[in-house]
Amino acid sequence: MKYNRNEYFRYTFGEPCDATFRLIKQHQGDAEVELSKKGACKIIDISPNGVKMFSELFISIEQLHYVELNFTLDTNPISMVGEFVWSHRKSSGHEYGIKLVGDDESEKMIIAELKNRRRKEMELNK
Repeated sequence: MKYNRNEYFRYTFGEPCDATFRLIKQHQGDAEVELSKKGACKIIDISPNGVKMFSELFISIEQLHYVELNFTLDTNPISMVGEFVWSHRKSSGHEYGIKLVGDDESEKMIIAELKNRRRKEMELNK
């Protein structure tokens, strides 16, 4: 099996990462964007291009397609916009798959923050 260095990885948290989200309500054809109030969520896993998020709240992803996520992986706060891809009902809430809409800079920041977080976790386990 050939290894592709450009293939992205997915980091699964031992303890889900606390985050907040705001739903983006887009007006028909307008450039204006209206954001909902903040809601609490947990990030179960993350890659530079996507997030699996858990929330106790139900979100109708057929009507609300975009979300703004705010989280901290290590030290720097990160704010990204994503598009809902799927949802699954769980016993205590809902899981959502989100495709992050970012650029190379935001992808590099996520990777760097994850590396720093993992280094700290490894030092604590020594």
